[in-house]
Amino acid sequence: MAESNYWQRWAKNRLSRRRFLATAATAGAGALAYTMVGCRESRPSATPAAQETPTGPTRGGIVRTVLLGGNVFDSVDVHRAFGDPTSWLSNYVLNKIVRYKNPDTGEIEGDLAERWEIIDGANYVFHIRQNVFWQDTPITGGRQLTADDIRWHIERQREGKLSDGSQASFRHQSFYQQVVRVETPDQFTVRVTLQQPRGTFLDRLANYFSTVPNREAMERFEKNHTVITEEAMPATGAFILRRWRSGEEIKAERNPKYFRQGRPYVDGWIYPTGLFEDPNAWRIAFEQKQVDYFYSSDPNLPKSIIESHPGQMYEVLTGVANTVFMHLNMNQQFKDVRLVKALHTAFDRRAVIQAFHQGLAQVSGPVPWLQEGFAIPPAELANLDGYRTNRDEDIRTARQLWQAAGGPALGEINIKVPDTWLAVWPDTVQIIPNMLNQALGVNQFRSTRTSYNEEIIPNLFNGQFPNWFGWTSQVTGPDPRETLFSVFHPRGSQNFQKVNNPELTSLLEAAIQETDYQRAVDIVRRIQRILIDNGQYGNVVLYNYILRTAVWNYFRGAIKKPPSPGEPALGYNIFSGHLAADEMWLNPNDPTFQGRANISL
Repeated sequence: MAESNYWQRWAKNRLSRRRFLATAATAGAGALAYTMVGCRESRPSATPAAQETPTGPTRGGIVRTVLLGGNVFDSVDVHRAFGDPTSWLSNYVLNKIVRYKNPDTGEIEGDLAERWEIIDGANYVFHIRQNVFWQDTPITGGRQLTADDIRWHIERQREGKLSDGSQASFRHQSFYQQVVRVETPDQFTVRVTLQQPRGTFLDRLANYFSTVPNREAMERFEKNHTVITEEAMPATGAFILRRWRSGEEIKAERNPKYFRQGRPYVDGWIYPTGLFEDPNAWRIAFEQKQVDYFYSSDPNLPKSIIESHPGQMYEVLTGVANTVFMHLNMNQQFKDVRLVKALHTAFDRRAVIQAFHQGLAQVSGPVPWLQEGFAIPPAELANLDGYRTNRDEDIRTARQLWQAAGGPALGEINIKVPDTWLAVWPDTVQIIPNMLNQALGVNQFRSTRTSYNEEIIPNLFNGQFPNWFGWTSQVTGPDPRETLFSVFHPRGSQNFQKVNNPELTSLLEAAIQETDYQRAVDIVRRIQRILIDNGQYGNVVLYNYILRTAVWNYFRGAIKKPPSPGEPALGYNIFSGHLAADEMWLNPNDPTFQGRANISL
């Protein structure tokens, strides 16, 4: 199929560098903790050759760079913090019961629990390490972590109560309410019984928001949990917080009592919070080697920096966790499922990726490609409705569905766009309706401005939300089953479209109870095909885009594949702060280390 007119017109209208820089912090905050990803579908131009990595990591040095995705901390209590920054930070300081060995596939390994047993889908036994000690502070006394800490961690969130018995808001209380009983038969064994089998239980325990805080510290700061201080987060993990105050640089040093011997490699890190808010200052600091890497919403900016320092930097591509999404209201305008399938199929994902992101993105199925263990593989996805590279076939299918379901009789259709998206890509209000009108051979689509907080979110539960295109919630972990259940099961808390497909319901229930990983993957892929056949019931996942990062050769982190001549580094799609804490290191033998700022805590 020849290039369409809307593409020819709008692909030339690139965003200016100034516009990108003005909105650099708008999106993708969940992907900023050095979780790096390579784009499988679109490769940027070749990067300069990076220096060869030495045989092993070098110890020592202080890292100074953006390790988090934001600096507004709403609480020191990881159980009660509703904003993500506290949870992200805790992954460098605390541990979880279990953690992701591979955040993308969901492969799990022991953390505070050195091993565990799944008696059945509703009964788990965790064997707690005996070499874990809290950071020695006046609050903790440096005591040993035991099974009682894990029981308190679970029961406190389940009950939603503070130490004085008063009720409080706990972010993940609903998850822990599935726990019927927590037993500690000895000092280092924890038995957990659930109401019913839940195959996603270990996944949630491994997620970034599931770190285990110190009980004495939490109880000390319960009444003042919004006052940010390092005293509230005594460490068990890779680093000890030396300075954590609102609006100030965060400073952390290596934890000498960390149970993973030999980790971390660096002596400490500093997070200069102000740089996240000022991309221009960040870029200058990076080029002067005052910080170790730099990214921007404008992919051409880090690329130009890399090209201006040939052989001294390498490229990393970072997946943005906020999925791009089109939400069509099946309670009102699109009650016939054929209508939403027509729009699902008519949407030209690859053209929009080119127009908005210069090709740095990949189309996503109902499970985004970031969750690669469960997502339909790209080669298979390209043969399904809405994802074909041959647009002719998709357009024929879309037009047939639109006509058969009476789409032209609906009259004018407004696909609204949130103002936060338009601040970055203002041309969206022309691109999206032009694309849909041309694909369906009609003249009935338009787009106007809306707001997440004023029009979209307040109307989700009453079914009065508008049709809209923009970002949806972050991909927070590698396992999509809880989200799929929530959105498409008749009892799901986010089933805003009132989906009730008996075959789909049966598969969702089977998937969420399945404890065998491969069987769970097989069920989830069957679920996705049903969703595609039904236009995702109006919850149209479109794609996930990528940020380009420039990194000095002397800095290395938790990546899947190191850079090679002409190829960027490949890393993890899903937040991997716990791995970054363990694996980041500095190579003083690399020539680019010369001239690096002398950094100390």
